[in-house]
Amino acid sequence: MRQKLASAPKPTVIDVRGPDEFSGELGHIAGAVNLPLGEIDRRMDEVRARSSDGIVLVCRTDMRSAAARARLVAAGLEDVTVLRGGMQRWNALGFAVSRGS
Repeated sequence: MRQKLASAPKPTVIDVRGPDEFSGELGHIAGAVNLPLGEIDRRMDEVRARSSDGIVLVCRTDMRSAAARARLVAAGLEDVTVLRGGMQRWNALGFAVSRGS
């Protein structure tokens, strides 16, 4: 997955955690868009506009991002991937994170 995020064209990373988690202890992937799960349906046009190079969804583990993927696929989006293990696994593997908003 790290290679996919570094390749061109880069997919859009959407972090579906709340703003407090996005800027919290686990941090977030640099360049990620914070779009909480509860706002996905309401902001579907924004998601579609960002989907041309694929979407990678992330949350704390991978439960919320899997739920977000189901909603996006049901809405007709195809290239949608879940970052397995979420930010907990990303941090455990020692990958770079950003902190703050």
